[in-house]
Amino acid sequence: MPVFFRIRIQMTPSLSSRALQIHENAGPLSHTGRDWLFLSACERYVSYLKERYQVNDLTARLVAHRSVIEEAEEIFAPFLRTHLPDPSHLPDLLKGVRHLEDVVREKRPLAVWGDYDVDGACASALIVKYCEGLNHPVIPYIPNRFQEGYGPNIEGFRMLRDVHHIQDLIVVDCGSTSFEVMILAREYGIRVTIIDHHQVPGVNHPECVAFMNPKRLDYTGPEVLKTLCAGGLVFLYLVGVNRYFRDAGVFTDLNTVEPDLFSLLDLVALSTVCDMMPLRGINRVFVKQGLKVLGQRKNIGLAHLMDVSGIREEPNATHLGYALGPRINAGGRVGNSTLGVQLISTNSTTKALDIAQELSVLNQERQQIERATEQLALAQALKQEQKAYLFLWDKTWHEGVLGIIAGHLKEIFGKPTFVLSEKNGMLKGSSRSVSGVDIGQLIHKACEHGVLVTGGGHPMAGGLTLRFDQIAPFREFLEHYFESCAPTKTLTPLNIDMIVSFAQLNHPDFLDVWERVGPFGADYPSPIFMVKRVFVRHVTSFGHNHLRLKVCSEESPSVLYSVVCFRITDKPSGRWLLSLPKEPIDMLLTVQMSRKWGKRYPNFIMEDFRCL
Repeated sequence: MPVFFRIRIQMTPSLSSRALQIHENAGPLSHTGRDWLFLSACERYVSYLKERYQVNDLTARLVAHRSVIEEAEEIFAPFLRTHLPDPSHLPDLLKGVRHLEDVVREKRPLAVWGDYDVDGACASALIVKYCEGLNHPVIPYIPNRFQEGYGPNIEGFRMLRDVHHIQDLIVVDCGSTSFEVMILAREYGIRVTIIDHHQVPGVNHPECVAFMNPKRLDYTGPEVLKTLCAGGLVFLYLVGVNRYFRDAGVFTDLNTVEPDLFSLLDLVALSTVCDMMPLRGINRVFVKQGLKVLGQRKNIGLAHLMDVSGIREEPNATHLGYALGPRINAGGRVGNSTLGVQLISTNSTTKALDIAQELSVLNQERQQIERATEQLALAQALKQEQKAYLFLWDKTWHEGVLGIIAGHLKEIFGKPTFVLSEKNGMLKGSSRSVSGVDIGQLIHKACEHGVLVTGGGHPMAGGLTLRFDQIAPFREFLEHYFESCAPTKTLTPLNIDMIVSFAQLNHPDFLDVWERVGPFGADYPSPIFMVKRVFVRHVTSFGHNHLRLKVCSEESPSVLYSVVCFRITDKPSGRWLLSLPKEPIDMLLTVQMSRKWGKRYPNFIMEDFRCL
């Protein structure tokens, strides 16, 4: 195999900087073609963590590789009461709280309008569950992705008003660019509160009762609120509602008890992970505590969804992102958009089981559509390897899987990716980005330049619509943008935490470390371990494009370990592994922890390998 060399400037980290020493590394080209770089933390920080939190060296180093001293407390002591931001920092909080107070005191019918993804469903369900505790029913409304599109629309508002007599709405996870719809809503006498986390295009805001978005240009509160998804913002809003209602005597006047917000953290954790929010600060606390609530299976819908997903052990962040989230999303992608919010807000066991099973079937349908479409998109992408971005489209592609495919291809090629299909005579689709390229901001600039009909998003993901005659101008805009504004992107390096053996990874002490340091996710990556001189003894394929290896180490050839390799069978490296090579390989692994019948098991996932 060819050899290539890498040079990295070595940086000396400090206690207040996540800058890590990156050692120069040279070696054979790996099967992914990505750099292998070794991380080294500040030794003073490692010593501080060991002394302050009484942890071993492995724990301290893994934490030091992915945090600074100011973040250590949220990792080792993730308590809601000490890390929750003050809700008063939310823009227009008091207006939004008083709007809800008027609704519940006057017993006015209320609806919540959400986006058709997991975050929108969870944010909507939070409102439904909270008001249920006040004995005030709420109608959840999720627009049909294909017929209505993203965000509020006046036809849906009119239907809610005329059929359900709704004149009060809470809009979540959308609405920040719905200027015309909000003007019409006011003319129709519909009062709207918006709680959103997407980019705000300018200084103007939609006309509504309250516009709670920390990405408003006039926002002056703590930066941490800008890292929250809609589910996190709604939870913070409800904390503010609880405090205000308590002081104003609303619970007493309504003859109800104060709703238990802690019991809703499973929904906040699910939305945070599935919307790929950075697992730092309060987001980390939300997920850590939310997983505990999820494990109690108090939410009937989520409990049945775990059952149909085959989750019998204690849930973890991987279950949220790769088992529960895709099934909730499946309704919006290929079926009924409201199924997700119906599932996670219902109190009916029968209804929950029926919906969970339906979503599981829809998810299988989504997977089939996705696989067929991705092969076509990949063929286009291979012709654009010299570009700084990918712009892929076909009139026939299913709109519901475009975002997933954009995410997959972004990971494969390491560059911002746009994937679109035809809708109503125009191209509509999704984009996914890489670190250093704010795709939401890029889309807003493209709209300002008139090369898109509409669009929006946040730093890592976005949606866009353009006419066919705008394809060339938009691509010209992208060429200029990536030449002048964006750094040259290459495949993301694989940052190796340390060299270990399989025996070390299977040791009970390591399992303790894993639970202490996790959960892992966006901006808090799962540790990568290097195991040297591994021999492949047996290979089987499973699923669509995956391999399961039985491997051994040079020092213990009689002990076999199971390693899973995803999305590799159709690659030359996958075919090479299937040939049972005799030569050893160096392997990079991540670990996922399972717990069954009270016992913990490490599951090994191969991220990359290289021949020796």
